[in-house]
Amino acid sequence: MVKTDYEFERIWWNAKAKKEEIDMFDEKINRELRWKEINKQLSADINTILDVGGGTGVFSIPLAERGFKVVHFDLSEEMIAIAKKKSEEKMIKNITFEQGISADLSRFNDDSFDLVLNMDGPVSFCGIDAEKAIKETIRVAKKKVIMTVSNRANMIVSILKSGIRFSDERFIPAIYEMFDTGFWHTQQYGENKQLVKGCTNDYLGPIKAFLPQEIKLIFEKSGMKIERLTSIGSLTNHCGKEFLDQLLEKPKLYHEFIELCDRFDKEICPYSIGSNQRAGLIIVASK
Repeated sequence: MVKTDYEFERIWWNAKAKKEEIDMFDEKINRELRWKEINKQLSADINTILDVGGGTGVFSIPLAERGFKVVHFDLSEEMIAIAKKKSEEKMIKNITFEQGISADLSRFNDDSFDLVLNMDGPVSFCGIDAEKAIKETIRVAKKKVIMTVSNRANMIVSILKSGIRFSDERFIPAIYEMFDTGFWHTQQYGENKQLVKGCTNDYLGPIKAFLPQEIKLIFEKSGMKIERLTSIGSLTNHCGKEFLDQLLEKPKLYHEFIELCDRFDKEICPYSIGSNQRAGLIIVASK
């Protein structure tokens, strides 16, 4: 298993910073679905929030604007710089910025924050340290955790579709690695480097993609009560890009579709493939 080189990853995330808020395929809908869940959890007893992997401030800045005391935490100084500039332009005083890795939140005491957000990369892109990152998030949460992670079902589909060109005899090893362990790394197999041509710096990873039962076990062993554990954004993936492109031209239908997506994840296919872009599983849990 390839170890996670956080200095290399920091440089990679820095390179992604300026493009972080450019939505691809179903990213916008995925983000709106996450906001629905965040807003639902903002009860009167939530005052302090840690945003692990806060990126360019998509969640941390609006939450600070609403009066919550927010700590924005990220690996990338370029991401932090963009978020900090936003906060300065809006003259937000109740947000602070910290740089570090999500697998090591030792600067924060146990139960430091009423709510801890950990969205997208801070868990999954820790690779073999992903479980450590989950446990650190849980440790510093006093009341609630909202987390999204990569969905192994979606990763299997993505690698299958991308890797079919390499052989007429057998699917590439990365497929079987994803089935067996949920791990991906660009350096792991020869074909992997070809699969990620065109990505930022021709690189993607490391990734640990999860099954719902894996997440359930980690949270429950850490003493957490799971309130929601489902895929997120699966309907967008099933409908495809052409449908979504048409939908974006019809604002009323678009907002109605958000509600249908939420219902689909909760009522119809809770353990489906998730969205195409961003994380495909969402976990809400309390202490």
